[in-house]
Amino acid sequence: MNAPIPTLRQSLLSAAVLALTACGGEGASLRFSVHESQATAANALVSAAEPTVPAPVTFKSSDGITFTLKEARIHLKDIRLDLPQGSKCAEVRGLLTGAECKGGTTGSGSGTVVVSGPIVVDLMTGTTTPDLSGLRLPAGNYKRIDFRLDEAKAGEVPATEPLVGYSLLVKADFTRNNTPTMLDLKLKFSEDARFESATGVDIGADDALLALLKPQVWLEGLPVATCLSKGDLTVTNNVLRIDDQAKGDCSGAEELVKTNVKRSGDLRKSKD
Repeated sequence: MNAPIPTLRQSLLSAAVLALTACGGEGASLRFSVHESQATAANALVSAAEPTVPAPVTFKSSDGITFTLKEARIHLKDIRLDLPQGSKCAEVRGLLTGAECKGGTTGSGSGTVVVSGPIVVDLMTGTTTPDLSGLRLPAGNYKRIDFRLDEAKAGEVPATEPLVGYSLLVKADFTRNNTPTMLDLKLKFSEDARFESATGVDIGADDALLALLKPQVWLEGLPVATCLSKGDLTVTNNVLRIDDQAKGDCSGAEELVKTNVKRSGDLRKSKD
């Protein structure tokens, strides 16, 4: 008798278990995401009879247009994370797949985890290119993460990467005049950013340190509805692009969104 053909769900569950095994290793993970409670697809499949889908991420312009996020990608370099107080590089180097550790060799000072990059992050799923899922952090208190938002350049990222030429790519759906419309936002900039916690975030070995980017902040101060009605922003083929061509109440829109993205960050604990 022929063996039964595995169902799609069985195949997905098997892949998920393999992914969890491959990611193994003792220590916490590091993730960048727009989801406040970030769970990997593997965790969702293993922990539930049915695959779970994260709730839609929505955000608004300053005058009330609601957007539903569909895609968000960001390009980072020089990611730096101070280890918990007193942690030495020699104690953690075996955990830092895809990264290196600097400093923290003498006294009470801590080492610093450095991911030089370039790193492309899919903020919807938390996956990165190159893959940082093997990176593990020792349990303890983490106060901040620093990184540089930078333009993705051909030859440094995969040829098919849609971020080439940009630092941030965002696509979101909204409705205008009862017509489905898409926001297509592509920004190019090279600036440093820091996400931090005054008291620090206590991370256990089974947790994830989550660098959360909050889309709810990205369009603060930008009256999209007003600008559309005045012609300061235009929609072409049901696509709205926010760039340096914006006028009137939305002049400087590109710089405003860049500033908002940098200040939209938070450092939190999530489950691995």
